Amino acid sequence: MNKKKILVIEDEEMLLDSYCEILESSGYETLRANDGYKGLEILEAEKDSLSLVILDLMMPGLDGLEVLRIKTEALEKYGKAPVLVLTNMASEKAIKEAFDIGATSYLIKTEMDSESLIKEVQKIVD
Repeated sequence: MNKKKILVIEDEEMLLDSYCEILESSGYETLRANDGYKGLEILEAEKDSLSLVILDLMMPGLDGLEVLRIKTEALEKYGKAPVLVLTNMASEKAIKEAFDIGATSYLIKTEMDSESLIKEVQKIVD
């Protein structure tokens, strides 16, 4: 069976490793990007093989909302993989904006554990 491929865009190295480990131990293949620019590069290169993008919002340089906006406005270039926003931005404004731009799901880092991450991922990709 082909493993589902998930791109994780997260600027904190420790969290990036942790999320990828959780996903890989649940049978997913992961790709890593530690900033928005790298995330868009990988999105473009892998657009037809990605099952999901997990995206942090607060990143230096190109933030997550901007990545989401660019991806949504150029589906031909970046593909149609759903986006799960995983962030500490819990404000209604940020949540609404992410969904308005095209997020599929939204999780608050401080309110989730590995089990809830996997459940959310499964809900979207399986």
